[in-house]
Amino acid sequence: MGLFKRKESWERTFRLRSQQGTGRGLLTSLFWLWGVVGLLFNAGTLFGLTGSIGVGTSALLAASALIWIGGMLLFGVGALLAHTDFDGERPSEEEHGDVRVSR
Repeated sequence: MGLFKRKESWERTFRLRSQQGTGRGLLTSLFWLWGVVGLLFNAGTLFGLTGSIGVGTSALLAASALIWIGGMLLFGVGALLAHTDFDGERPSEEEHGDVRVSR
């Protein structure tokens, strides 16, 4: 177990920068828009029901909920799978003329 080991010291030699494309931002925006509007629509439809509820009404509610869930999955998984470009970069060596400074 590493419970009583000395803390390891890490030297920073490589850094990753991620650059997200416009597709990921668009799909994320659609995910949130679809989620909020769909939730309000489904809640409004459910709370707006009065009287007895038949088979047709419950089928309509189930179909609209399934379409909403399908859209959430489509936009959410699409945003997660959208291409993210990673650039690796190393910090440049600091030049001090003929003298090398160590840290």
